[in-house]
Amino acid sequence: MIQTFTKLCLTLFALSILCQAQPPAGLPPVPETKQAQPTPTPQEEVGEGDVVRISANLISVPVTVLNRQGQYVVDLQQGNFKIFEDDVPQSIAHFSNVDRPFSVVLLIDTSSSTAPFLDQIKVSAKVFVEQLRSLDKVRPVYFHGEIKSLTRTATNDVSVLRDAIDQMEAGSGDLGTRLYDAVDFSLNALRPEQTRKAVILFTDGENTWGKATMKATLAAAEESEVIFYTLQYGALPAQKYLQQLADRTGGRYFKAGDISLIRQSFVTVADELRRQYLIGYYPGEHRQDGKERMIKVKVDRKNVTVRARRSYTSGRP
Repeated sequence: MIQTFTKLCLTLFALSILCQAQPPAGLPPVPETKQAQPTPTPQEEVGEGDVVRISANLISVPVTVLNRQGQYVVDLQQGNFKIFEDDVPQSIAHFSNVDRPFSVVLLIDTSSSTAPFLDQIKVSAKVFVEQLRSLDKVRPVYFHGEIKSLTRTATNDVSVLRDAIDQMEAGSGDLGTRLYDAVDFSLNALRPEQTRKAVILFTDGENTWGKATMKATLAAAEESEVIFYTLQYGALPAQKYLQQLADRTGGRYFKAGDISLIRQSFVTVADELRRQYLIGYYPGEHRQDGKERMIKVKVDRKNVTVRARRSYTSGRP
């Protein structure tokens, strides 16, 4: 009798445990409780001097500010700037001040049409690399019907760069000029760099063949964080492509007809790269329609000229 009673008690206890583990009939099971994960914030305010983790959606705008005498204005802070997209004010998510190191692709056309200028260009290129500081880097590349990088990566070793520049050779007339492919190569070469990025392009502006196109390279340059300084030499009329590369990326276009102008152009570019501001903002999430968005930068300082990237195309990776 005692054994029977004991078995009955154990059975009832087991049934009570089972009932607690199962939901009543007709009701859905209780979902498993998971620890809530923090939602990442796509737009974080970043102060001057902070380390910036660049989001794919951040629009970066290099800005140069000059006074009436053509001197660089270098004492501005984030509060001095306002940035607009299609005339709509935007919140500045990233701001960096002047005097930052840079990585440059020195992209030089050595096709047969530019051969008479090659020695002058080499001298001017050496003047440029001799201005490098310890954290500045340059990768010399020349092109005609082929594209040849003279170093595997960008370097700040001036002696290596001088020797590399001396190795540039003129191409024969039957090789043609792959200008657009060379621009595409330089954009890919600079993509991994984390410093301020620029391309200094010396060419007469002619493209005779290649896979890349004018439209595609202009769009890629516009979407990159690379500033283009285009220096056209030779007797050809000013090339719209070179002007647009500079205009769309916040750089500058030069028409250099002789050695003194070529050399001065190099000096000007090195000087300007060290005196630029970089502003970043996040556009609205709805801007994925593939349209060109116009950018305007203003500063609260009188009698100055502001030069900045002018646009980007929304929805493009």
